[in-house]
Amino acid sequence: MSCNPNMTQIVSPNTTDVKGFSVSKAVRVTAFGLTGKDIITFKRVDYCSPNPNFKRNGCELFKPTEAQVSSAVDYQIGECAPSLTPNRNTIIIPYAGNYIPMVDGIDTSDLTVEVEPIDGNCFDDKEKGIEPCGFCVDEVWETTGAERCNQHFVEQEEVSNCGNVRWTRTEKRCGYYASVPLPITLDEGDCCGSQFMGYLFHPAETKDPDATVAITDCEGNIVGYAYPQADDGHTLPIQECDGTIVGYAVNNSATAPQQVMGC
Repeated sequence: MSCNPNMTQIVSPNTTDVKGFSVSKAVRVTAFGLTGKDIITFKRVDYCSPNPNFKRNGCELFKPTEAQVSSAVDYQIGECAPSLTPNRNTIIIPYAGNYIPMVDGIDTSDLTVEVEPIDGNCFDDKEKGIEPCGFCVDEVWETTGAERCNQHFVEQEEVSNCGNVRWTRTEKRCGYYASVPLPITLDEGDCCGSQFMGYLFHPAETKDPDATVAITDCEGNIVGYAYPQADDGHTLPIQECDGTIVGYAVNNSATAPQQVMGC
């Protein structure tokens, strides 16, 4: 069976037998329907064409015998076997010879593989199907220890079993910014006392989960959230009228509005 000058199928849902193909010039091989871990490689077989004129047509199909399949050798370029995968559905075979596709373990009910003679004799490794070499599915990801900031979140670097790199968001946040100003008087022994500006987390902004003390106004509305204990960065005590400390405000803020303070 001879190929037409354009394209022919060597694997299709309508046929049960996978065909071999003989070529005398470069061909483009294209697969449709590869999924998951599907990968098609090729073997070279010894085959004598009964059609002495096939070389003028560019290619010829044949059904390989069991003996031909058993004696076939892997088609390789250097140490790499050109392959069709879900990530690369087209390769070019630039060398004359007899080939059979290896589709073992692949569901061929939705698979189509076509061969098309093309012009030219100079192709790069990507076109030949060896760059990248082989096929790998990202199944296992491990952290490298590297981290980076992305807005309010920290992202960690991960590398897969295939060597691919990705950044994933962690639950750890990259800093929290309180924005509600709260004047705090620490010493009432003079006219104004020792006044400081502390800050609360607004109910509508992302707050530190440790800031759990709700500070309310005279009507009982929540003004913001403070810390229950003093610690690094939040040491300004918030007192009730009787002097009872109910929480601690944040000392500084990078996001609060500007304040005009006076006595």
